[in-house]
Amino acid sequence: MAGWMAWRVLGALAAAAVFAGPPARASDYPVRPVTLVVPFPAGGTTDVVARLLAERLTPGLGQQIVIENRGGASTTIGATVVANAQKDGYTLLLASASTFTTIPHVMKVRYTLADFEPISMVVKVPFAFVVKKDFPAKTLAEFRAHALARPTAVNNATNGPGSLVHLAGEVAARELGVKVTHVHYRGAAPATQDMMAGIVDSNVEALTNAVPNVQAGAYRALAVLSPQRLPQMPDVPTFAELGYPKVQAESWFAVLAPAGTPAEVTARLSAEIDKVVRSPDFAKRMEEIGNVAVPMSPAELKDFIAKESTLWGGVIREAGVKIEN
Repeated sequence: MAGWMAWRVLGALAAAAVFAGPPARASDYPVRPVTLVVPFPAGGTTDVVARLLAERLTPGLGQQIVIENRGGASTTIGATVVANAQKDGYTLLLASASTFTTIPHVMKVRYTLADFEPISMVVKVPFAFVVKKDFPAKTLAEFRAHALARPTAVNNATNGPGSLVHLAGEVAARELGVKVTHVHYRGAAPATQDMMAGIVDSNVEALTNAVPNVQAGAYRALAVLSPQRLPQMPDVPTFAELGYPKVQAESWFAVLAPAGTPAEVTARLSAEIDKVVRSPDFAKRMEEIGNVAVPMSPAELKDFIAKESTLWGGVIREAGVKIEN
């Protein structure tokens, strides 16, 4: 009886294999939903960009783009997950600048850029230096005077130790000649929540979060970290025009796949993402929330990341930033 049952099971499995057909080919990609890993908690700048991208990418690929938030350890958890994922194009990473250009310089990580196939740049993200709404200082000069009179008393939020937001805050404090106490969060969303609640004093914040919250009066912007004033905040001066030209920074978000993903798959992804990024609809939506849509080929993206890593590696060494992990 047992032998008869075993033959029935084997027969069923064989039949299933026949009807299942051969494995999907790279040229058929995609035949099922694609997961886009966001290495931050839900609700932050990266998450907003990911969802707007996924919404517009789904029709072109013909499959749903599923957002999976894997925050923690300054984006390294999500990045490590994708570095070790199947090389089939069904698990992608929406990396932030910190993932490759700052974090590897300040802590041990289990991946390198060589573990990924760059697919496409999506956006660049300007920063604003903001303070809680009841902070005594109304200008950058007043902030400096306040911080000088109270060394380390000013609490500055970051998106995590070693993040670009953290490094930009370090540079700003150094150039202003003040000392602040950095309070590290697991991403932009919790940092923004505590800014709105008045728990922390200041933050170098992406315009995606800063624009609506400043407009709503949740907190105030004292300066932007761009070379020129930004159209979303035309009345807010740059650090440069206030006498601090070295305080410049911007983040960016780009899509990458595990290294070894078939060329046909990466080419399809690159072409479809490029269409979205170049579309007037996406560009307009990005501008509305404070970002700049930036198309970039895989080769250009790889070169760009390498140059950014060299730049911020120098800043980190000069600032002496180290993280124990």
